[in-house]
Amino acid sequence: MQFLSAEEAAELLPDGATLTISGNGSILQPEAVLAAVEAAHEAGGGPKGLSVFYPVVTGTAAGTGVDRLAHPGLVRQVTASCFDIWGVDRMARLVRADRVEAHCVPMGMMFAMLHAAADGQPGVLSRIGIDTFIDPAVRGTAQNSVTRSSLTTRVTVHGTPYLFYRAPAIDAAIVRASVADEDGNLSLYREPIQQAVLSMALAARARGGPVIAQVGAVVRRGSLPAERVAVPACLVDAVVVDGRQQQTCDREYDPTLTGEWAVPLRPEPLLLGPDKVVARRAAMELRPGMVVNLGFGLAALVARVAAEEGVAGELVLSVEHGPLGGMPTGNRIFGAAVSPTCILRSTDVFALYHSGQLSLGILSAAEVDEAGNANVSRFGEAMPGPGGYIDITAGSPRLVLLSALTAGGTRIEVDGGALRVRSEGRVPRFVRAVRERTFSGGAALERGAQVRYITDRCTFDLTSEGLLLTEVAPGIDVEADILAHMAFRPRIAAKLRPWPEELFGQGPVGLRVLWRAAAAGSRPVPVMRGRAPRLQHAQDDPGVFAVAEEPGAGADAAPAEAF
Repeated sequence: MQFLSAEEAAELLPDGATLTISGNGSILQPEAVLAAVEAAHEAGGGPKGLSVFYPVVTGTAAGTGVDRLAHPGLVRQVTASCFDIWGVDRMARLVRADRVEAHCVPMGMMFAMLHAAADGQPGVLSRIGIDTFIDPAVRGTAQNSVTRSSLTTRVTVHGTPYLFYRAPAIDAAIVRASVADEDGNLSLYREPIQQAVLSMALAARARGGPVIAQVGAVVRRGSLPAERVAVPACLVDAVVVDGRQQQTCDREYDPTLTGEWAVPLRPEPLLLGPDKVVARRAAMELRPGMVVNLGFGLAALVARVAAEEGVAGELVLSVEHGPLGGMPTGNRIFGAAVSPTCILRSTDVFALYHSGQLSLGILSAAEVDEAGNANVSRFGEAMPGPGGYIDITAGSPRLVLLSALTAGGTRIEVDGGALRVRSEGRVPRFVRAVRERTFSGGAALERGAQVRYITDRCTFDLTSEGLLLTEVAPGIDVEADILAHMAFRPRIAAKLRPWPEELFGQGPVGLRVLWRAAAAGSRPVPVMRGRAPRLQHAQDDPGVFAVAEEPGAGADAAPAEAF
C-alpha cells in the first residue's frame, strides 16, 4: 500500500480497464481522484477506453463525480442504474448520442453482480426485473443503438422464469472512506451509508487490479477499532488524502446521519401545498411496525409528514442506500437518514427487500399506463434510470406510487378544504403505454401485490381489469380535471370516496388517532356531506379510509374496500 497524490493514483488505472466507483451524490464521492483522472485525460495522458460500472451516480452538479469520466476516448462503455440526476448528466448525453456503449441495470442487482464478481461467480440468478425493460423478452439492458447485447438472459428453472445477470470483470476500483490508518485500513465511521465499498475492493483484487481509496485524513497505526475497519489494508493499493473531503455536499460532519447522535425527529413543518397534501394521503397508508421504503422525489416527503405526526419512531423507514429507522433525508442528500437505527451495506439492504421483508413501498412515477405499468427511468430527453426502483417494486407486497396527473405547467392550489386546478399541464402522465416499463403492473398482480396510485388530485387502485378510480379530492371535477387529461379511460368506482378534509388543514392529520382506532376495532373514516369530508368512527376493516354510511347519506355513501 502506498500513500499517493491523486495524480499519481490516476496513473495506476490501466487502459481498457473495467472500473467500479463508489458514491451516491456527494456521499462517498471520491471527487479528488476522479478529477485527477479527468485532468490526465485532458492533458493527453491517463487511461483510455475504460468501461465504467457504478451502481449509483456520484456527483453533486454538472461536471462533478462521474461527469469527470464522460469524455469520448476516456470511457468506452458504462453500466449504471441511473444516468442523469442532480445535474450530473454528461454520461447521459454520451449515451443518447451513441458515443459510448451503455447498459442500465437495477441498483440492487448491480450490487449483487459486484458481490458475484468478488466471489468468482459467473453472475446472479433472480426474479428481479421480470417483465420490465431489463428483461430481454421486453428489451434488455442496452440503452442505445451501439450497444448490441444485454447483460441479462432469461432462463427457466423448474418452470419459473428468471433473469441471469452476468457478473462484471472488474479490473480497478476507486472508493472513498472517512479515514485510513498508517497501514491503509479503511474506516467509513463518519459516512451516512456503507454502500458496497468492500465488495468493490474484493471484485477488483479478484482480478489483481488496483484499489484506490480517497480519505479525509490518516490516523495512527492501531487507532482504529476492529469493528470500524470496513476494508482491510491487504485489499488497498493506494490511499489519497483529500483534506477538503466533507461528509456530504453541505456539511463537514453531522453525527445524526451516522447514528452517533440520536435526536428527536421534529423537522420544520412542510408548508401546506399540494405536495404536502399528496404526501399526507400517502402517509395514511402507514401502520405501526411497518418496514417502509421511501423513494426519491415526492415520496421522500412522507418521512417529513410521519415525523410531523410524531409517528416516525413507530415505523422502520428505509431507503435503498442502507439506513433503517430514523427519518430519511430529502433530495439534497437523499440516501441518508437522521438518527438511523442501523446502516446496512447495500448488498444486505437489497437482500432485505428482495426477500419480501418490506411491508410497503412508497415511490414516485413519471408515467402510468392503462395496465398499471409505471415508468421512472426514461421520458423525453431525461434518462435518470431506475435506481433501486425495480428491486423495491418487485419485493414489496404493497405499493403506493405517487404521480402528478399532468406535467409541464400544472399549477394546483390548496383552497380551504379543497384543491383547485389553476392551470393544466401540457404533458399527460397517464398514457396509453409507458415509454419504458420500469414497473410491471401485470407482474405485480400475478404475485398478489396491492398497488395504489396517488396523484395530485385523485387515487387509483390496480385491479385485474386495469386502473380503478376510487378517490377524488374535494374541489376536483372528475370529468374536467381527471378524465379529460388521461390517454385512456379508467374504470370508476360506483361510490367514489373523498379525500379526508384533515389533509388540507394546518394541524396534524391525526395518524396516531387513526392507528389507535384501528387497534380498538374502530377507525375514523371520512364522511361525504356534500362538502369536504370529516372523520368519524366506524366499525370496519382498518385497512384504509372509507366512506361511511350515515343518516341521510343513502346511495351517495358506501363502505370502501380495504387496500
